[in-house]
Amino acid sequence: MQKQEHIKYIPFISSVAAIAVLFLHTNGCFWFFSATEPYWKSANIIECFFYPAVPLFFMISGITLMDFYDRSTLKEYFIKRINKAFIPFVAWSFIVLAMKLILGRVALNEITLIYLYEGIIGSQIVNIFWFFAPLFCIYLSMPLFAAVEKTRRKEVFSYLVIIGFVLNLLVPFVKSVFNLSFSTPYQVTVVTGALIWVPLGWLLHNCEFRKTTKVFLYVFAVAGLLLHIIGTYKLSMDAGRIVETFKGYQNVPCVMHTSGLFVLLKDVGIRIMKGKMESFFNWLSKYAFPIYLMQFIFLVALPGVSFVDTTSLVYRLGAPFLIVPTIIAVTWLIRKIPVIRRILP
Repeated sequence: MQKQEHIKYIPFISSVAAIAVLFLHTNGCFWFFSATEPYWKSANIIECFFYPAVPLFFMISGITLMDFYDRSTLKEYFIKRINKAFIPFVAWSFIVLAMKLILGRVALNEITLIYLYEGIIGSQIVNIFWFFAPLFCIYLSMPLFAAVEKTRRKEVFSYLVIIGFVLNLLVPFVKSVFNLSFSTPYQVTVVTGALIWVPLGWLLHNCEFRKTTKVFLYVFAVAGLLLHIIGTYKLSMDAGRIVETFKGYQNVPCVMHTSGLFVLLKDVGIRIMKGKMESFFNWLSKYAFPIYLMQFIFLVALPGVSFVDTTSLVYRLGAPFLIVPTIIAVTWLIRKIPVIRRILP
């Protein structure tokens, strides 16, 4: 079902998502709420605008892995996932731990088995590595999704997305927004958490939409973005702290925003990947994972430079243009070194 020419736009979305994640992290001042400082208003807008970056990665994983049975056995599938994701995740966690030891931020006697477990599995050593937990859950669940007959996927996945959206997301969202006190005992566990992005991504990837449907999805996306921005701003200003009612990657505003954005990026990507930029995005997408793995170094180092103001728009919107080429250069070098290159696949 996934023709080669049809899947060509995936490197484009992967590249966009990788850079968008970086914009989210250089905009980290969002999490330091201030009702009086002007930086927080723009930080809220930037945070919400780039928010779909992580769900886009989850959707891409589901799309590219859905037909893995056509290419490999279950054993081969998991070996590839271990080599491409788990080993780099663990390796970079230990690299950061070594850096913290050298810098004196962690004492050697603090490192116990419990510390290592919580630090690596719980992403306490590198907090932005929280992304790997839901990603690994997607990997573990893919054999189930992929086992659905290809002729039945559209029907089954449509059902899962609709019932999952209503019971898992919409009902709790309405309850939270309007402070309603009723029980919500029903959930479709097969699409709880990040798993809903697997069938949703597959449907948006494989279904061709009419112009009227696309317009609806775009309006849907803008509505989700505005809900996220305005809702977070108003509730946070009223409470004097960040209120996350409208936030969450498995929440109604994010699903609305990401769904329409994916369709837009898909259309743009198909056009771009037919032109002169195809080779560029195919090349850039090879560095999408390293951009995620290595950006923490800069996110820690740059704020320590005396003249860097992490609340300024120059830093928040400009730093990624410095960080990305640097990571690409370092990755290129590391990939030339035998054995070590396994930490940056």
